[in-house]
Formats: sequence, structure tokens, C-alpha cells
Amino acid sequence: MKNRLSYFSAQLSPLDIGTLFYVLLSGLYIAIGAPHLIDIMPHITMRVGIIVLIFGLIYFQKLYPNTTVLFLRNLYPLVFLSFFYSETSYMKNIFFHTDLDVYFANADQYIWGFQPSLQFCKTMSQPWFNELMNICYFSYYLITAVICIGIYIDKKHLSYKPIFIAIFSFYLYYIIYDLLPVTGPQFYFNTLPSESTPPYMFGKLMRYLLLNYEVPTGAFPSSHVGLALILSFIAWQHHKILFYMCFPFAIGICFATVYLKAHYAVDVLAALITVPIFIYISNIVYNRLLLLNTPTKQNS
Repeated sequence: MKNRLSYFSAQLSPLDIGTLFYVLLSGLYIAIGAPHLIDIMPHITMRVGIIVLIFGLIYFQKLYPNTTVLFLRNLYPLVFLSFFYSETSYMKNIFFHTDLDVYFANADQYIWGFQPSLQFCKTMSQPWFNELMNICYFSYYLITAVICIGIYIDKKHLSYKPIFIAIFSFYLYYIIYDLLPVTGPQFYFNTLPSESTPPYMFGKLMRYLLLNYEVPTGAFPSSHVGLALILSFIAWQHHKILFYMCFPFAIGICFATVYLKAHYAVDVLAALITVPIFIYISNIVYNRLLLLNTPTKQNS
């Protein structure tokens, strides 16, 4: 038994350890906040399932060392990012029992003299611009997968660190969202239900997603902006073609998040500050985790 445990621990990659860190830390936070939460067992069960999956993939890689298992071992966290994001809405009021949007809306009002999230869409109400903003916002859902999978497929042995930086940055944003309950203008001002449906495809699609699937969760800082720029930085370093494909959309996301009332303008400013900080932290954490084990650390 001891030998088996030693084997599995030696095979944990930085990505595995980073994911276990977030799973266990957020699980502990849920346990602490249990008196304020309803039905915690599905969230605990999901974490147990993720832990089993991590060690199961290590076991399957030993039995069946093929490209499919290797692909899953290095990219499996992408499947859980949407779950972790939506879950921040479940955990956001453990520490602060009320949302803090009033302070961020007031900050926008103080800095700009108006509410950018309300005024931007009124000033630029042309259907073509509305569609452009919706296309940029929707691109966020694709940028992560395109850059991580693209770098992995094209430069597998160089992809471990950039993928870790991207995924661990997601976890850092989610930790903030778990602690800091800011839901964003679309929920604070509650204007979306009364707005007319945009005329074009992506506008209709995003309105449907926002009305039916978007949850009131962390808005400060904007992970849409932060991660789009972090991923662009990763692409610039490792895959210039993907950078030139994705960076224009990343710039568009900086504006679209405010235009579509997903974020206050101060959320975007804060995201710009977090980008170099999170890249630096993720680099340091990756290098430290890599030292915990020797050559078996990388899933190659």
C-alpha cells in the first residue's frame, strides 16, 4: 500500500496538484460555510469524483500509455472550469452575507461620473456594434480551449507550463469570487429582462445564455478580461498564429464585458492589474511544484 501511494504521489503533475489544491481548498471553504449553505453533498461528491478521476487517469496511463489518456491527463481541468465558475455563486456569500455591488457601482460613478455599463450600450446602440460585442464576448468560451488544446497538439512537450498557468489563473480568480460577492451590473441594475432582443445571431445567442444560464457570481476582477489576456500572452510566447487569431477578440472582450453589463468598468481595470500578477504567481507555483518530484513529474 505504501509503495502504491508513493507511486501515485510521484506521478502527480503540477496541474494535478494545482487542481487538487483548488478542489480541497474550496471543499474546506464549503465545509466551513455549511451552516449558511443548502445541500452541500453534491459539491462534496463532485470533489471526491474529481480526486478519483485524477488518480484514475494516473492509473490508466500506467496500464494504457496511449495518446488519448495522455491528452486527458493534461487537459481534463478544462471540463470542470464551467462547473467551478458557476459554483462560485453558491459559495460567494459565506464570508460576506450580502453582495457588495453597491460599492463597485459607486466606484464607477465616482471615477467616470456615470455608469459605463449602462451608458456604453446606449451610446453605441447600432445593431452591428451590438453584434460585434456579442461575438467578442462569446469568443471567451472558445479562446481557452483553442489556445490550450492548440499549444498541446502542436508543441506538446512545451505545453505543460503554459497550460498550468492558464488553468491555475482560473483557480485564482475563482478563489477571489468565492470570497468577494460582486454579481455585476446585469444583476445589480436588473435591466436585461426589459431589454429588446438583439436582431442578429450572436446577440440572440448571448441573450439566451445570459437569461437562462448566467448565474450571479463573481464580477471583480473580470476573469473574462484577465484570462483572455493571460491566454493571449501564452499564445504570444508559444504559438504566434493562435495569438494573432485570438488577440483581437481578447481586446474586444475588454469592451464587451462592460457593454453587455457583465462587469463594471472597475472590474476591467482590476483585471488588467491581475494579469501580470497571476502570470508571475502561476510561474512561481509551477516551478516549485515541479521540484517536488523528478522527471516523472511531466505527463510525457
